[in-house]
Amino acid sequence: MELVQIEIERVIATTGNDFAVVLKAPDKRFLIFVGRPEIMALYRELQGMESQRPMPHDVVANLLRAFDIEVRGVVISSIVDNVFCATLLLRQDQPGGERQEVRLDLRASDAMIVALKMKLPLHCAAEVLAEVRDVSADLPAEDEGQAELGD
Repeated sequence: MELVQIEIERVIATTGNDFAVVLKAPDKRFLIFVGRPEIMALYRELQGMESQRPMPHDVVANLLRAFDIEVRGVVISSIVDNVFCATLLLRQDQPGGERQEVRLDLRASDAMIVALKMKLPLHCAAEVLAEVRDVSADLPAEDEGQAELGD
């Protein structure tokens, strides 16, 4: 699978009370629509804000660190029934020098939060990029359309 590094550019409010993440690839921008709890978690990570108590993504990151599991990659790997899917590529050294590698499927929104939380690059499968529409010309200016996210 050919991978392309992408960036989370920003979160925006869309029609109604919906939100989207603007993802930037080298030659296009595309959107992934996410729910309010996920957009709040993404926004907190992008702003470097910490919650008073561990959130589910904090627990995941803490478990990975506690069991010395290395996240080898965070990939938006496919689109199934118009839903973005993602994969965490994990590796753990075992006694005797063996390595166990695991691919874990998860929602794209959760993958983005884990990537931010663990300060890892985010990648997208080239075949996914080929499927998505470039929304660069349709996006509001950076100071317009920003998501208003109050806690």
